[in-house]
Amino acid sequence: MLQVLRLGDVVCCNIIRRTTRFTVEVEVGGSLATAYTNNTGRLLGYLTRGRVGYCLRARGGRHPLRLVAVEDGEYAALIDTRLQEEAFAEAVRQGWLPWLAECSISKRNPRVGNSVLDLMLDCRGRAAFVELKSAVMRLEGGFAAYPDAPTKRGRQQIEHLAGLARQGTRSIVVFIAGIPNARGFKFYCEVDKEICRSVRKAIEAGVEFRSINLFMDVKSNAIVLGDADLRVDLSCCMQ
Repeated sequence: MLQVLRLGDVVCCNIIRRTTRFTVEVEVGGSLATAYTNNTGRLLGYLTRGRVGYCLRARGGRHPLRLVAVEDGEYAALIDTRLQEEAFAEAVRQGWLPWLAECSISKRNPRVGNSVLDLMLDCRGRAAFVELKSAVMRLEGGFAAYPDAPTKRGRQQIEHLAGLARQGTRSIVVFIAGIPNARGFKFYCEVDKEICRSVRKAIEAGVEFRSINLFMDVKSNAIVLGDADLRVDLSCCMQ
């Protein structure tokens, strides 16, 4: 494992329940508090009563805490999408992703048509567009999966990447497998049947589908890179 980002002062909490798409009720030191979460996925099995969560203190905003990870064995699943992006960007900068070894980040949140993607890279003078997807759904066998809820936005972004790929632009969907020591990534087709059409179009257009494993080491309060090139299984979309 490679240490990617140190998190500094982490607040441990006990999760009580999810209250809205963006808030979770937690208990810290015997008192109840509201923690913000930027991950709008269902996070099945993680935001359940009694699980240990790991928060950062918020800088401003309505809620004092930001829930970034949830216990999963001896480590913690990284659920915070902003930290997933920061860790991915740092891995690119350090050259730890062999399939992006000659790339650097040139722009964040580039607008493509009516979609905003996560990153534009410069790969030896050639532009590449990257969309990150949070995969914090655990399947049998230790596989991380996406999506865990219907996602119209995800479909649109994949289709925009397909349009770029048809024009000869390198386009990549990266699934951030946030569960500790993931064995691989599998696309999950049960909750959003329509997204598979978008995935098939993207494959035909030449979009790359990649996955990396990022999770939290609770002993060092750091985000670590477990695998820089996880096996990606899109077979459920090809049936």
